[in-house]
Amino acid sequence: MLSYIVTAGARLLCSIKTKELSQIPENTREPSENEMRHGLPEWFRVQEVPRNFGNRLDKYYFSMDGNKFRSIKEVREWRKNLEFECSGYTSDEAPCF
Repeated sequence: MLSYIVTAGARLLCSIKTKELSQIPENTREPSENEMRHGLPEWFRVQEVPRNFGNRLDKYYFSMDGNKFRSIKEVREWRKNLEFECSGYTSDEAPCF
């Protein structure tokens, strides 16, 4: 029974399609030194979108696999989970896909 559950779980994980790098918007940039000091990995991409009214920018952060984050805090939480799931890697290394 346990082997059936493990096999079914493995099949499910293999069937999940990851996002491609091409889904990251083209108008992105590398993170600044300040963003990296706050916990954003250097392999992330940053998109700045001006708001319709006012002179503020919304920032979105993209991982290599196309995951979109609205804050660096969200990225840090994701990295904690990633480190747990990819226990052979440290959170400073590129994620395992």
